[in-house]
Amino acid sequence: MPPWTLHARRAVAALAATALALLALLAVDLAPAEAVRPPGIPSTSTAQSELNGLTVAAESHGSTYDRDLFPHWRSVSGTGSCTARQYILKRDGNNVVTSDGCQPTSGSWQSDFDNVWTTSVSNATIDHVVALSEAWASGAWSWTTAQRQAFANDINSPQLWIATTSANSSKSDYDPAEWMPTNTSVRCDYVKAWIHVKHLYDLDVDSAEKSALQSHLTNYCGSGGGTPTNCNGSKTSAAAVPEGTPLNSTISLSCTGSASTTSSVSVNITHPYSGDIAIALIAPDGTSRTLKAAGGTNTANIVATYSVNLSSEARSGTWTLRVTDTYSGGSSGTLNSWSLSI
Repeated sequence: MPPWTLHARRAVAALAATALALLALLAVDLAPAEAVRPPGIPSTSTAQSELNGLTVAAESHGSTYDRDLFPHWRSVSGTGSCTARQYILKRDGNNVVTSDGCQPTSGSWQSDFDNVWTTSVSNATIDHVVALSEAWASGAWSWTTAQRQAFANDINSPQLWIATTSANSSKSDYDPAEWMPTNTSVRCDYVKAWIHVKHLYDLDVDSAEKSALQSHLTNYCGSGGGTPTNCNGSKTSAAAVPEGTPLNSTISLSCTGSASTTSSVSVNITHPYSGDIAIALIAPDGTSRTLKAAGGTNTANIVATYSVNLSSEARSGTWTLRVTDTYSGGSSGTLNSWSLSI
């Protein structure tokens, strides 16, 4: 490229690198070491027992649903007059500051569904794990308004989760037969939470929903104490990606058996030039597999899930994600998080 183009790019990249470095420092300081999940998630054996006891019935009364039938984000007893939303953001956030003892003005929050943390109060939404419309069609249509209000503001069960606006919108009112979190490491707890909420409130499940719940409980939790079909791990602490020197980030797993032919690796990387980045997965035996080569489209950032056949590998051991910035031009980046489902 012409010298002036290279110099311009390097100048811009240097400024971007400075900004990214500051953001990375803030991320490490503000982000919780791991996601704070809601209380009351049952053991796998309890969830299996609860699932076995759920009534299977087709959904009904869906056309009469109205969100206002579930008075939500009301003041909750024992929280100092805080609404359920305010209370969850305070309880499950990190370094949360409030303006009046209730309304958060700053802090950081982990969205477990997509394995993303945010420092924006407006981006930290509260998701009903069993959506209000799902509850309505599963039996809540027959409840009193007081019962629906209690359900919509339940801070003591695993019904209310922090989620980014994107994850909340993606989930919408789908059940586990239609949607599962992209963060595979939370899927076991997500399914157990769903089952427990349906059990607590004596809500029905439709046949496809129950079939999916059983499949997910077996695959991600090892229903009944067996070995899960999938073995999952994640790393959520941010790490700088230096120029020229590979960043090695590790996840240790202790699962029996061989990995899946449809294993997946999800990564979230901040970098001004995605084409500069090469990504490889290194198995415990040292075998390296390229997930992304350098080059190609040179847009900013990488948020992607890569499918890879790992059936020749034992699952147990230390897995390494190697991220390399192949271009020495003043730009740097951050590995925000990554997860592995094998």
